[in-house]
Amino acid sequence: MAKVAFVCNGSENKNIIPILVLGSSAAASGDTVYIFFTPGAADLMKPGVIENIKAKGYPDAIELWDGIKTLGGKFYVCELALDAKDVKKEDLRDDIELVGATTFMSDIQGAQTTFSF
Repeated sequence: MAKVAFVCNGSENKNIIPILVLGSSAAASGDTVYIFFTPGAADLMKPGVIENIKAKGYPDAIELWDGIKTLGGKFYVCELALDAKDVKKEDLRDDIELVGATTFMSDIQGAQTTFSF
């Protein structure tokens, strides 16, 4: 089982859809998936946003998200988003962890593959 790390740098479909597609494929293959949302992607971490993302020709984003979660994937949002984007912890999804970049880097140490979108 390998570690696969993703960094989401924005809140557009072009940022999140590839991460969810590749992340769900990696998780289904038995890899441990870590997804880190930078402050630029913090808007995606509000409840209901992932559920409403639709991209023609792709599965619903929430189905991909739930698949990754069910298979043990980790979803992190950068704690810098709180000040940088005026976001409160209680404004974020329940199924993510608020962490610093140091924690993410420690968790993905030895990752065989990393992606950034």
